[in-house]
Amino acid sequence: MRFVENEVDAFLRMQLLDLAKALTGIEDLGLELSYLSYYNHREKLLAVSQFWSYYPEEIKLTGMKTDVYLRGIGSSWFTDSTVIASYLDWIKSIRLPMLAKQWLALCEERRLMSLCLRHRPGTASSLSMRSAMYAKHFAGKRASHSDRGEQADALLSGFAEAIYRNRNLDALEGLNGLLAKLPGDARPAIERLLIDLKNDQFKSTQELAERCKALFTLLDDWNGLGGDSRAQYFSLQKDSGTDEPLSWEYIGELKRKKKGMHESVLPMKQEEERPQQGERLPTWHRETKKQEESLLRFDSEQGSKAGLLSDHVREADSGDQALGIVQGSSQAAQRNEPELPATQPLERMDTGLSGKADAYGALNRKAVPVFRPAEPPDADAYIRYNELHKGIAPLIHKLKQTIRMTMEQKRIAPRDELLSGRLSRKLVRAAWEPFPRLFYKKSSPSTEVDAAFCLLIDCSASMYDKMEQAHQGIALFHESLRALRVPHEIIGFWEDADEVTESSSPNVFHVVTDYISSLTDSAVGPKLLQLQAEQDNRDGYAIRIASERLMLRPEKQKVLLVFSDGEPSAADYHEEGIVDTCEAVLRSRRSGIEVVSVFLGNGEIKDTERETMRNIYGRHSVLVPDVADITAQLGPLLRKMLLSKL
Repeated sequence: MRFVENEVDAFLRMQLLDLAKALTGIEDLGLELSYLSYYNHREKLLAVSQFWSYYPEEIKLTGMKTDVYLRGIGSSWFTDSTVIASYLDWIKSIRLPMLAKQWLALCEERRLMSLCLRHRPGTASSLSMRSAMYAKHFAGKRASHSDRGEQADALLSGFAEAIYRNRNLDALEGLNGLLAKLPGDARPAIERLLIDLKNDQFKSTQELAERCKALFTLLDDWNGLGGDSRAQYFSLQKDSGTDEPLSWEYIGELKRKKKGMHESVLPMKQEEERPQQGERLPTWHRETKKQEESLLRFDSEQGSKAGLLSDHVREADSGDQALGIVQGSSQAAQRNEPELPATQPLERMDTGLSGKADAYGALNRKAVPVFRPAEPPDADAYIRYNELHKGIAPLIHKLKQTIRMTMEQKRIAPRDELLSGRLSRKLVRAAWEPFPRLFYKKSSPSTEVDAAFCLLIDCSASMYDKMEQAHQGIALFHESLRALRVPHEIIGFWEDADEVTESSSPNVFHVVTDYISSLTDSAVGPKLLQLQAEQDNRDGYAIRIASERLMLRPEKQKVLLVFSDGEPSAADYHEEGIVDTCEAVLRSRRSGIEVVSVFLGNGEIKDTERETMRNIYGRHSVLVPDVADITAQLGPLLRKMLLSKL
């Protein structure tokens, strides 16, 4: 079961995901809101804890960013996943496995905080806030666990409080009684572990794991804790790290090596072919379409694998474009092969993120567009549409008159002696007039609306009780724009759930009318009655497809209207659908398309529905509480948009 109230803001989620991709260097990294924060390098997933969801917005944003810092800078680069897996196998044989697992997770988080401060000093203020909030949180948890007699959880909470407050265990009230009961060298071992963590003595996950094993070996035969830990505050998984962790002493940029897009292997040549005189190294390659800084580097960095017997680079040439900028006029007498540097960087370090993003979003890789033209309407469709048209005719006439009057006023308005525009040559009046009108407008106003509209209608199953009223709004949209000679397109969209397979997800686009026939075909009105409730809806994909078609129009201004009754829902599209739709909306707006949503309610709009529409479309959303009032709501919206396009 999924609760809408617990969904993260789409803009915030996109911000966190971009930050996580930048820090980890993984282009196809996923991000989710989970109970605990963790990183899984096998699934390429970074989770942000819901711990911060109930704090004020400023603290919430900073706290979630610290989760990304610790996992993106720390776990994905410096945590040894093989050590973690070995440690998790070891704790299966002891009496306190849950406590031991969380103990190592807590200590590793403290070690990663120091690494974050070393590599990203700008995270200091955020991590300081995180420590203060966690210290206060675990202080309360320690007291509550002590009152309930949960000694293992009280010990873990007290140790966490000491770490985040940067204090000794003796300074914690109510914990000394429990520490005094610890057997043998257990308390000195905990105190030494705390001191070494503060002094950044642990250089690897292996060292931390060995110390934790030694500590819980001392506690294994003692029954004073009354059982294992019950609460879970920290997450530790077998894949919580990387197979090739960096060393503590590593200093440099955290960037991953790019993988070749093509796995083809070039054949070995029997005889080396010497380049002819005047031949140049090609500077374009299918792997390097994206332009990047190439100073002191060749443009072609990837491609097919070559069976070279050496890792040496080729000889430099005075005509090489990449080296010509810095080579100068002087050259060496003998062009020997350049020597390799003494210290080689790690193989995993290279140029970072440069992969080509999916044009339709990562969640829509299986989506396949299926365009379905409208069928010729029958006589009954004409009769029903004529009755519908009679109800909206007054609104159409009023809207048409308003637009025509506005255009006429602009046409007859004076074109000279204005306060803004082009500067005229008659500047004498500037000498005696306090507010001289020295400007004029050269071009005459247009007699037509230079805009193209596209209307997307959500034909999901949830629209079954709203589609009849929605036809009125669609008809008002069509007839108004047709009267003003504005080209427009009407498309109903849904995903055919019965045809979804592991490799494809057919998305049907029912094209009622295109931009050309919208002004010439008299049967468009009856055709729109063919739009009915169908199955699922993949809004982000539909918006991308409609935007592509809209961008082909020559009009100066482009508008996309989306009729929907809620959040998107399709196969493998439930959790991330809101974020994907928001990304599609932002991409369309960056392309110059004005995207507006018309939300159709069932009498009362819930706060969760308002929040969902705000997350996706921002302030460009019109909420219609009762779908029966759609014409009253859509009329002013059309008038406002058309007047803004004049």
